[in-house]
Order: sequence, then C-alpha cells, then structure tokens
Amino acid sequence: MGTITEKQWKIFLRDEVTVRFPQGFTTWEAKGQWLVADGRISRERSKVLLLVHPDTSLVRDLITSLIASYKRQFQQESVLWETTGVCAAF
Repeated sequence: MGTITEKQWKIFLRDEVTVRFPQGFTTWEAKGQWLVADGRISRERSKVLLLVHPDTSLVRDLITSLIASYKRQFQQESVLWETTGVCAAF
C-alpha cells in the first residue's frame, strides 16, 4: 500500500479533484482500519474528501475516474465511496 505525503495530497487535490470539482470540496484527516485481501488488519492515516454534488451520471463518472486515479497514483487496493442524499443550497 502506498504512503501519501502532504505534498502529494495537495498536488492530487490541485491536479485531480479541483479539475473535476472546481465548485469546491472539504477534506480532513482520519484514522482508518480495514481488512487486507491477505487477511491482515491494516491501520493507516486516511484522508476524507467530502463532495456535495447533484446525483447525475456525469458526476458519478467523474468520481469513478477520480477514485481510479487515486488508487493508481497511491497504490491503494480500495477507496471507500459513500453516498447519501442531502439538502444543500448552492
């Protein structure tokens, strides 16, 4: 699994997230745990990215491509994508 430096994260936000979602987003640090494919428990620092967006096929495609880019760049086996309906004023 890849380790992400603060500089790499800032570059990823600039080059990947902002390009796809220029309207804005929120990020924060977290501590994560998950079961690796080989059966071990992995604990690592995590990044959380919050996007408030319309539920359209275009946005889902943008998120899918963003996840693929993140996994490729940082050698991650998986990325959690959670979706829920919200009321938001734009």
